[in-house]
Amino acid sequence: MEEKRPVPCTDSLRLKSSQAAVPVATESIAEPMPKYECQRITRLKHHNHRFTTALALLEEHAGYLQSGKQDSRALAFRKAACSLKALPHPLTNIEEARTLPHIGRHSLEVIQDILEDGFSREVQDICDGDFYETMQLFTGIFGVGATTARKWYETGFRTLDDIRNDSTLSLKKDQKIGLDLYKDLNTPVTLAEADIIQDLVKSEVQKLQPGVTVVLTGGFRRGKTKGHDVDLLISHPTEGKETGLLSAVLARLRGKDLLAYETTSANTYDPSSVSKKEYTMDHFERCFSIFKLDKSLISSTQNAKPTSESPAGVVKEGTSNPDRPHQGEEVSLERAGGTASFSEGDKTAEKTWVGRRVDLIIAPASQYAYALVGWTGSKHFNRSLRLYADHERNMKLTSHVLYDTVKHQYLPASSEEEVFRHLQLPYREPAERNC
Repeated sequence: MEEKRPVPCTDSLRLKSSQAAVPVATESIAEPMPKYECQRITRLKHHNHRFTTALALLEEHAGYLQSGKQDSRALAFRKAACSLKALPHPLTNIEEARTLPHIGRHSLEVIQDILEDGFSREVQDICDGDFYETMQLFTGIFGVGATTARKWYETGFRTLDDIRNDSTLSLKKDQKIGLDLYKDLNTPVTLAEADIIQDLVKSEVQKLQPGVTVVLTGGFRRGKTKGHDVDLLISHPTEGKETGLLSAVLARLRGKDLLAYETTSANTYDPSSVSKKEYTMDHFERCFSIFKLDKSLISSTQNAKPTSESPAGVVKEGTSNPDRPHQGEEVSLERAGGTASFSEGDKTAEKTWVGRRVDLIIAPASQYAYALVGWTGSKHFNRSLRLYADHERNMKLTSHVLYDTVKHQYLPASSEEEVFRHLQLPYREPAERNC
């Protein structure tokens, strides 16, 4: 599934001496915006990036503070941002914001500050402090979540070298390789690279089982040109022919020295558990890996060059879409108060490959349509779909199946369109699910 990426403290979030307040308009929305995000059209390009960027940063900051606890504050910011993304025109007055669904008091205050002053003081204060920046740095380590990152921050660590050089830390295997390949794994994966990896995997699996499909999902399927990893959904139109495929293809990839790291999990899907409220995650057989992508396969124009001395997570103005962080240039390794240099410095320069995160997911034919919806995302779109199914249709939706709790039956689907028809929702193209 889709994983959150850091939100940069771009210049657009900071106070500019020449910024003027946006004129207040009086036009209103012609029709009320639907309550559920899955009922709306939400594209990558929208009219309200200056608000949604600020709200995304507050969402991420709230997640860092809560570190695994109930993320109600973070969710509130995300829902507010989703409403603004779906607005078909620029927001120009606070009264219109109050009419939109899921925009609470805190989010309204942030929006009003931006409307009146051109920036949010709260967001600027977060950007100016070291907590958010350090949490971005540490959660950028493969295998490190917010809870571990905050523990390190509270211990007093501030740089990658602090983590590398502390003898009291017992790093896991994935965290060690995350440090070694920090630069690779925090440099955006381009669509061209994702296509190369898809073709490599497809070539190997079709040698093992002709007729297998390998679909690039996640943000790339929704229209993004860069992302943090590559999600490949693997299936076969004949039920059962996918059995044993993952271990076999991993053996082939391993034999060609294409994997720097891998961890697998078996299929734990239990149809009898679908009606349980907490049964929302998928349980497919899968592999989380780090691919060795040969540099010779990548065009020189796709290789980013470090050009910034800004703190980690800061993106120069004009280098990337503000809603899509860390895209357009490499993540800077410079840290205020210390240098986060790579212990693998010379080795990294000599490598003939770059590390890219790749997730391989195996879906049986009978569950493929639901898996495709789930792994396409976005995460919040899927959350909205599940809530709509539960609250409006008395159904339980997962990435495996749709279950009608009134008729007590599973609803098969052979396509994404059929999934939406079961829910009596208009079909949304992948590019329209970017909430």
